[in-house]
Amino acid sequence: MRRRLVISYVVVAAVILLALEVPLRLVYARHERDVAGAGVVHDATALASLAEEGLEHPGTVNLGAVADHYRSAVAGDAVIVDQAGTVVVAPRAGDAAMASPAVRHQLDAVLDGGPGGIHVVPHLDDIVAFESVGAADAPSGAVAVSSPDAGVDKRVHDATLALLALAAGVLGAVALLSLVVARSVTRPLTHLESAARRLGNGDLAARAPADAGPSEVRSLSREFNSMAGRLEELVAAQRAFVADASHQLRSPLTALRLRLENITATLPTTDANTDVDAVIAELDRLSRVVDGLLMLARSEGQRPERAAVDVSAVVADRCDAWAALADEAGVTLETGEPGGPPVSARLVPGHLEQILDNLLANALEATPTGRKVVVSVLPDGDQWEVHVTDEGRGMAEDERRHAFDRFWRGSSSRAGAGTGLGLSIVRQLARASDAHVELREGPGGGVDAVLRMRSAPTPDARPTRERRPAEAPRS
Repeated sequence: MRRRLVISYVVVAAVILLALEVPLRLVYARHERDVAGAGVVHDATALASLAEEGLEHPGTVNLGAVADHYRSAVAGDAVIVDQAGTVVVAPRAGDAAMASPAVRHQLDAVLDGGPGGIHVVPHLDDIVAFESVGAADAPSGAVAVSSPDAGVDKRVHDATLALLALAAGVLGAVALLSLVVARSVTRPLTHLESAARRLGNGDLAARAPADAGPSEVRSLSREFNSMAGRLEELVAAQRAFVADASHQLRSPLTALRLRLENITATLPTTDANTDVDAVIAELDRLSRVVDGLLMLARSEGQRPERAAVDVSAVVADRCDAWAALADEAGVTLETGEPGGPPVSARLVPGHLEQILDNLLANALEATPTGRKVVVSVLPDGDQWEVHVTDEGRGMAEDERRHAFDRFWRGSSSRAGAGTGLGLSIVRQLARASDAHVELREGPGGGVDAVLRMRSAPTPDARPTRERRPAEAPRS
């Protein structure tokens, strides 16, 4: 916007200058030519007056000396003829233009009573004036004088350069002034845009200055600040509610679980113990639902900064962390070819670890004993893909399409095995990192969970190696 304002001001100034200076230049050029022409006519009249005495009384005036004096004074030329048309003073040697038939024809016309003054002579750039000697109706001769036009052209050229320099100076001044004006107009909008960008990135305390700029911009800033304030209050209330609800739910669930465990310890081994164990399993599932909801609420309310993350190192780290659980389940956990070049992507630090934990938990749960889960990192143009492929029964296309819905569980999920929030958390974390996650059909009939992310030049963060896998329910 600032650039457009400056360009518009400069264009308007240029149009105004063009409308003023072009006519001014034309008027000045015409004036200079008129002045030069009047001077040549005056010289012709003066020379005719001097030549009158010499033509009527030969020998009294040296007409050649008079012509030479004129030539040296104005760097022009002069021709004088008598009443019979005989050349008394010839043009100087080498001046073919003044000796041309066109000049002689005009001299004859003046002798015949024609008008004098300025006449255009073909092929002659100089200004030529003709004048009769003596009475106009019965002239005793005629004179023709020429004056070079170079002086007029030079003055017109110098004036044109001066006008162009003036225009350049005016346009420069207009550009500077318009830049100042444009900045004063766009600065409040720039601040408002910056505040909107910070608010969109998760900074709910971002506000725009409401005391600068035009009244319309100030009003818009006040409305934006009011909206941001209401949004901050709503998000804060939502976060507080989630935190309070999670705390209030977690405490009674924990107490209820402890009471059931104490009851189980005091009871003999009966079928009732099986029912109590089922109740405890449901309590564990309910606790996981509360934790999952809390994690979703926190991930939706934040827009953390992204950084370069070493994907290869994170994959190796999480595979090592889940290796013990895979061995316990009798599942082989494989990674891509080791020793490859480091893979770096722009992600929110810590999100890739949580995404892999959820995907690995689901893959290990779905894979039967004796089968394997493969984790690989593959290039995809200017992006990278992380594949977590299992060898389970797989999922139908409709199931894969709904797998990321909250509380959705597949038809093959075991009772109490999951909450239906794991893949919802994965998708939310992927969106925060500007990544994309999807489920495809695996080559062996299982599920191929693919995380696609933007590549980064160099990693600036290394993962913290942990041996404890994060618990995630089957979605």
